[in-house]
Amino acid sequence: NIDCQIRNKSSIHEALAGMCEDEIMEGDNKVLCDRCKVKTNTVLRTAISTLPDMLVLSLKRFDLDYTTFETVKLNSRCEFGEALNMKQYTLEAKEILEAAG
Repeated sequence: NIDCQIRNKSSIHEALAGMCEDEIMEGDNKVLCDRCKVKTNTVLRTAISTLPDMLVLSLKRFDLDYTTFETVKLNSRCEFGEALNMKQYTLEAKEILEAAG
């Protein structure tokens, strides 16, 4: 089961790409290295290690409005096709792209 954040996203592919974006952890967000016990800059990567036979995507259609602190329903359109190629969101694909660098 994958929770897809669809706020400001027009398609499932856009939501999955946003979920799998690299995040640079630096400054106040540095990560403590278990081995050397020093906070270091780190790249946080999210990817799917193995694809299941059946995948459930949950669309997060409720969000918090930070001005009113109320839950609001997102009624925007989120496109998806009948088939979904998930290969590009896998760890294997990220490793291939990184090696090609």
